[in-house]
Amino acid sequence: MAETEFEAWRAECKAVHKEMDRLLLAGRPQSPEERQVRQLQFIALVERRDAAARNLLRSCIRDKLSGEADVGAQTKPQPHS
Repeated sequence: MAETEFEAWRAECKAVHKEMDRLLLAGRPQSPEERQVRQLQFIALVERRDAAARNLLRSCIRDKLSGEADVGAQTKPQPHS
């Protein structure tokens, strides 16, 4: 896994949590419509955080598979002439 992919995930999580904190600190919305908007905002933030986690996991799997392919190519017996 490239360090930059982990850093991108970490930065995205930090940004999402900061936005969640901002919404929580804003207090409870007064009207039902405002509460529905707040709920949709939280859903979007959770989805954004989940997407970042999926991207990180995909990069880990991709790196693992490409590493195994490299090892397999190195250990494959060569035909004798």
